[in-house]
Amino acid sequence: MSAAGRLVIRPEECRGCRSCQLACSFVKTTQYNPSLSCIDLERDLRTEKTSPLIRTMCCDLCDGQPACADACTYGAISYEPTEESAITYLRGTPR
Repeated sequence: MSAAGRLVIRPEECRGCRSCQLACSFVKTTQYNPSLSCIDLERDLRTEKTSPLIRTMCCDLCDGQPACADACTYGAISYEPTEESAITYLRGTPR
């Protein structure tokens, strides 16, 4: 990651809409293609819930303006400016 800041992932808020993947892939490649993004969606087959997983070797936090956080209307991914780069997964109550 090149920019400082923290992505906060709230898996229980994810609805599986793939907006984060589309935004990420477009910023990285100018193509709307989820398979080209730095985000994988993990699906729990037992509960059918999804959770975004950020591939840290790929993500550069979009130089402090992460497209995934801007695209997520459900609050599953948010960005907080900090001194150090980090990705934090918060586990809460299931939706």
